[in-house]
Amino acid sequence: MLKKVLIVLVILFAVLFVAAASIPLFFKKEIDLKVKSSINESINAKVDFKDLDLSLISSFPDLGIKINNLTIVGIDSFAKDTLANIKQLQLNLNFMSVIKGETYQINSILLDEPTILAKVLKSGKANWDITKPDSLASPSTDTAKTNFNVALQKYAIEGGNVTYDDASLGFFMQMKDLNHSGKGDFTQDLFKLQTQSDIAQLTVKYAGIPYLNKVKLNAELPIDMDMKNMKFSFAENKIQLNELLLSAVGYLAMPNETDMVMDFKFDAKQSELKNFLSLIPAIYSSNFKDMEASGKFAMDGTAKGTYNEKSLPAFNVNLSIENGKIKYPSLPSAINNIQVKSQINNPDGVIDHTVVNVPAFHMEFGQAPIDGRLLLKNPVTDPFLDMALKGKLDLKQLTAIFPMKDMTLSGILDADVQASGRKSSIDKGQYEAFKASGQMMASNFNYSGKNVPMPVSVPSVKMTFSPKNITLTGLTANVGKSDFKANGTVNNYLSYFFKKNQALQGNFNVSSGLIDVNELVGPPVKEEKAEKSNSKLSVFEVPGNIDFNLTANAGRILYDNYDISNAKGMLVVKDKTIYFKDMGMNMLDGKVNMNGSYATIDPKKPKVDIVFGIEKMDIQKAFTAFNTVKLLAPVAKFAKGVFSTNLKFNSDLDQNMMPVYSSINAEGLTNIIQAVLDGFEPLNKLASALSSDKFKKLELNNVLTKFKIKDGRLNVAPFDIKKEGVVMNVQGSNGLDQTMDYQLGLNVPRAMLGAKANETANAFIAKLNSKAGTNVAVSETVKVNAVLGGTMLKPTISLKYGAGDAKSEAKTVVNQAIADKKEELKAVAQAKVDTLKTQATEKVKNVVADKLKGFFKKKE
Repeated sequence: MLKKVLIVLVILFAVLFVAAASIPLFFKKEIDLKVKSSINESINAKVDFKDLDLSLISSFPDLGIKINNLTIVGIDSFAKDTLANIKQLQLNLNFMSVIKGETYQINSILLDEPTILAKVLKSGKANWDITKPDSLASPSTDTAKTNFNVALQKYAIEGGNVTYDDASLGFFMQMKDLNHSGKGDFTQDLFKLQTQSDIAQLTVKYAGIPYLNKVKLNAELPIDMDMKNMKFSFAENKIQLNELLLSAVGYLAMPNETDMVMDFKFDAKQSELKNFLSLIPAIYSSNFKDMEASGKFAMDGTAKGTYNEKSLPAFNVNLSIENGKIKYPSLPSAINNIQVKSQINNPDGVIDHTVVNVPAFHMEFGQAPIDGRLLLKNPVTDPFLDMALKGKLDLKQLTAIFPMKDMTLSGILDADVQASGRKSSIDKGQYEAFKASGQMMASNFNYSGKNVPMPVSVPSVKMTFSPKNITLTGLTANVGKSDFKANGTVNNYLSYFFKKNQALQGNFNVSSGLIDVNELVGPPVKEEKAEKSNSKLSVFEVPGNIDFNLTANAGRILYDNYDISNAKGMLVVKDKTIYFKDMGMNMLDGKVNMNGSYATIDPKKPKVDIVFGIEKMDIQKAFTAFNTVKLLAPVAKFAKGVFSTNLKFNSDLDQNMMPVYSSINAEGLTNIIQAVLDGFEPLNKLASALSSDKFKKLELNNVLTKFKIKDGRLNVAPFDIKKEGVVMNVQGSNGLDQTMDYQLGLNVPRAMLGAKANETANAFIAKLNSKAGTNVAVSETVKVNAVLGGTMLKPTISLKYGAGDAKSEAKTVVNQAIADKKEELKAVAQAKVDTLKTQATEKVKNVVADKLKGFFKKKE
């Protein structure tokens, strides 16, 4: 009998289990349709999810709905923002409400790994305001009727990342790795909600100031919920921020859609200095557990009033430290005698009425005391500042106080500065109404270490403060291999501090024995190749918030593969651009004068626009140093000598600081003072075509040529080369792809042509004589037109004797023959004239003599 009962129970359980597993399948299609229809009817957003699963077993006695990979993307102003991206959203529904088929009752909600971005624009428009307005609803219509009714008993978020970014209030909050749960009966008007929260990293910023930065939070917060009046009261609770324990009591109410009314009091439950220090990320992350801290810490505050777009609650925060001390057991020194009193007070919620007051603070680094004070009022309309700082710090003490692994730090900092006045005085240029004075000095400063890119050494520097400027004197510094000396002034530091978008202005004289730019801009980018690796520079971005004039003088500059000496001139740094004015330098055995600019207005597309004057530079060194020469003037590889040039050059640069060749625009005039061109394949091809080895090598002296670079091609204007009685006219272009299109016009003595070339020339002339009906012989000087094509490595050449087509060539030969005949006839005629003239003269002489002889005979 027992066996039969067990068999029946097993069968019944199996039937119930199968039913529980299969029943959801009957409702899946209907629920899927209701979910999608509810979303589409009520939401102004792009909503999508991968699939929907139903289960009765895991959520029993509720029916569980699992929506996988749910995304909600905004529209219009938020079209690029994802409001929510949820790995899985689980809704547990009252099973009987599903059976009845009317309104589904939601009992619990679980969000698994949600990423939520709640965003408010400066206009106050929020990205979560995506509910469609019901324009057809009348006052008598029940607009609350939907397919789903929320009757929560609990909710939870697991592994969430939530960001709230409110540009209208300048408030930002981010919660990473959030786990939060709440239990309570939301069907009641009055109930207690038990919440538990864990946040791995909590960041809170207001007006750009981080008040909490990646702080760990754990909170158990019971809340008395008054749903009818939307009032939430906080009883005894525990909030832990890193190691600091706080409690907050009071209430928060939302009487309407725009206002948030609050009355809070909070204080630190444990008054140990170490717990407060845990909120400072740099200290908390560096051997915090080993740190010893003593002294009395106190913090409390209030917030009371209404929070909305136009107002803040009144608030007050007090913080004090008495007899504080910080020490790491493994280090010999400590920060002693820490005394701080500070208060942030706002009596009425008007942000301009906020007062930050630190009447005094004192601490001793080892035995070196530092004292100061700070008062800030009217931060919005006309900030008033009163501050002072005085102290002498031995930086080596810091390494004896704080753990600094693999780092060397030493030197003396001595400061005594004061400032007091209003921003309006600076705006009006009334510097005498703003009191600023004092000086800061550093001596024997050294900073190096394993993680420091290059060692920094400052033997001395002094800054003197006045209301108008900061004067820098006696700066000597070494950064890596580079050394600097400087003096000058910063002219508007107060305006720069108080005003937005103000560039810091300054005038400096800078000199250096060596500036290693390659080292200063950081390690080059390495590109691995099959046989070798190349190191490339990265873009140096010019700061946009400075306006500096620098008179520069550098004995030597190393940049890329350039070794520059005796660099002098003016540099103007402004608007993310460096302007070069009358810069002169020696490089590649020549002299360079330069005017122009280097701009990083768009750091992804730097630009250069420079006028160069180059005097007597070595051709081979220029070819090795400049990639532009390698690509656009490869003939320089085969030339040895010296050249000068005047060049206007502008181009975009890539991320390796190399010219983007398709963007190059350049033009100039080059003088090849003296050079020998040998081993150049196009010349070898010409020599072979002319059957003369004398054309394989050219000696160039004082050759002037104009050129222009555009669209990736070097265009050369016509110029002449003379060699042993040969005159060669050259013009044409070559490109980045090494293609050539050059025309050479030569007058070549026949004696320099080889037998084959002479035969070709004779055959060519004979052909023209045949066409023209002339009988012209090749002269002692042969005109040859050569067209160079192909590429630099594989050139092609075609020769023509004469110019133009056969008809014009024949005409040229005939005209030359006629001209030669005219000259011949002219010579013969002149000879005949001369002969006749001589004969006539003799005849006249004889006739005259006979006449005179007869005359005198008659007389006799």
